[in-house]
Amino acid sequence: MLRSQALLCSWGCVYFSLPLLFVCGRPANNSVLKEKAAEGREGKEILPPDHLNGVKLERDGHLNKEFHQELFLGKQLDEFEEDSEPRRNRNKLVLIFSKVDRNNDKKISAKEMQRWIMEKTDEHFQEAVEENKMHFRAVDPDGDGHVSWDEYKIKFLASKGFNEKEIAEKIKNNEELKIDEETQEVLDNLKDRWYQADNPPPDLLLSEQEFLSFLHPEHSRGMLHFMVQEIIRDL
Repeated sequence: MLRSQALLCSWGCVYFSLPLLFVCGRPANNSVLKEKAAEGREGKEILPPDHLNGVKLERDGHLNKEFHQELFLGKQLDEFEEDSEPRRNRNKLVLIFSKVDRNNDKKISAKEMQRWIMEKTDEHFQEAVEENKMHFRAVDPDGDGHVSWDEYKIKFLASKGFNEKEIAEKIKNNEELKIDEETQEVLDNLKDRWYQADNPPPDLLLSEQEFLSFLHPEHSRGMLHFMVQEIIRDL
């Protein structure tokens, strides 16, 4: 895993270097993926989320409106969103201020703010790692530490309501799958990301770390680069 300090620079590169990248390949339908990612956050599907905590751009190219709050509040962001009482939220901010103000001079310096933001960014990164472990166990039923595209495809289609045993049998026998056009389009785009997350030498098997890059591009420079390519294709 890359260190957070290096990846913060990567995010800056993602934001400022969009026009510099040469892109080719299948146009991405991010509107479809965004809807599916929203379902994934509810636990229905194992999909790369459109919204990446602590990253300035969404997968569809829009600015992350919660970017600054995520960097400053970290995991406490949900608490502020759920609590509509201004006085309680003010007290929470006072407490956070005291934590950021390491030397207790009642002021926050640039270095103190930088240290705090790095801590909150690491929180988001660790949260993604823990979530990835759970998803990886779900798609690695034989527990061999690697997930094939077919294993992931079976679990994905099962989450869409297909019979898991029937799908597995058809894939094993190379039989044609009757899939609607929208689902097939999502699968095609996911397969592109799968190939990108498969580190050299490519074997089409993702380790837990590679699967993390597949779900969360902020953990991989190469996947961040691919995310930008997807954004440009969509635009």
